[in-house]
Amino acid sequence: MTNLTSEQNLLSRMECNIMRGFAIMAIALNNFGTWLNGIVKDNEFGYDYNQVEAFMTSLKHPKDTFLLDLLAFYSPFGVMLFIFLSGYGLTLKYEGSVSLSTRKFITEHYKKLFMMQLKGVALFLVVILIFDPDRLVYFRHLAGQLLMVENLNPINPKLTPGPYWFFGMIMEIYVIYRLAFYRRPTWLIFFLMLVSILIMACVGANGKTMYYLRYNFCMAILPFGLGVLVARFGKRLYCVLHSTTTCLLVLLLFVLLLTACKFNFYSWLIMPLFIIGVSIPLAKLLSINHLTADVFCWLGGLSGVIFLVHPLLREVIIERTNSSGNYYGMFLVYVFLTISISMILKPLFAKRR
Repeated sequence: MTNLTSEQNLLSRMECNIMRGFAIMAIALNNFGTWLNGIVKDNEFGYDYNQVEAFMTSLKHPKDTFLLDLLAFYSPFGVMLFIFLSGYGLTLKYEGSVSLSTRKFITEHYKKLFMMQLKGVALFLVVILIFDPDRLVYFRHLAGQLLMVENLNPINPKLTPGPYWFFGMIMEIYVIYRLAFYRRPTWLIFFLMLVSILIMACVGANGKTMYYLRYNFCMAILPFGLGVLVARFGKRLYCVLHSTTTCLLVLLLFVLLLTACKFNFYSWLIMPLFIIGVSIPLAKLLSINHLTADVFCWLGGLSGVIFLVHPLLREVIIERTNSSGNYYGMFLVYVFLTISISMILKPLFAKRR
C-alpha cells in the first residue's frame, strides 16, 4: 500500500492547503448556482424536504441542467470546512504556547478580519456604483457587516454582499474559542457541540430563527469543535488513514453517509461530521498526485482573495446568466474570471511585513 504522508499529525500543511482549495471552489460555485433560475437548491441555512424531493426528481428525470443540480446539491460544504480548518489551525498554533492573552487574541483577529473585509467592501461599492447604485440604500447594513455585527441583528439583518456574513460568524467563533475552547477539557467541547445541535433541533426547521442561528456561531460550533478535537487527538487516527485503500473506503463510506443525512432534518444538523469525514481522506488522496496537489494548494493560496472577489462577480453575472439561459457557458466565464481576477488582485491583499 502507498504511504500518504510521513508526518505524524493527521493533516499535513499541504493537505490543509488542498482542503482550502476545494473548500473555496465549493463556496464560489455554490454561491453561483444558488441564484440560477430552475436549479435545485440545497438546504444550507434551513431544512426543506421539498428540496430533497426536487433533487430526486432531477436524478430520475435528468434535464440539461442536471450537472448544475448535482453541483448545487453537494456544494454547500465549503464554509463548514473552513470553520473546521480554523479550529484545527488555532489549536495547533496556540495550545502549545505558554499563554494566550484574551484581549490580544481577540483584537488581533478582529483587526485581521476587518482589514481583509474592508478591501472587499471597497471593491463591492465600486461594483454597486457602476451597476446598481440604488442598492446604496443598504449602506447602514453594509457598515454593520463591515464591523462584523450585522449577523447579530435579530430584527432585519441585511447581509450584503451575501457571503461576507462569514466574517461576523467566524469572529464570534474566535471569541468562543478563547473563552470556552482554549485549553478547556474535552468534555466541555463535546457538551457545547451537543448543546448547539439541540438548540437548532428545537426550533423550526426552515424558519427565521433557524436562519439566524446558522448565520451566527450556533452552526459553527460543531465543525469548529471537530477541528479542535482532530488537532488534539488526530495522531491516533494517523495509522487508520495511512494507505490509499483505507482512504478510498473511508471516502466512499462518508459520501454515502453525507448523502443519507440530507434526507432527514435531524441528521442534516450533524452534516459537518460527514463533510469532514469526506474531506480528510479526499485531501490525502489528492496529495498523492503532484498535479492535483499543486492545483488545489495553489487554489488554497488564493482562497482569501477568491472569497472576497466571487460575490462581486456574481452581482454582475447572475442576472445576465438567467436572462440568457446559457448556464454552462456563463458558469465557465464565472469560474475563469473569479480565478483570473483573484490572481491579479492577490498583491493588493497580500500581507505587508
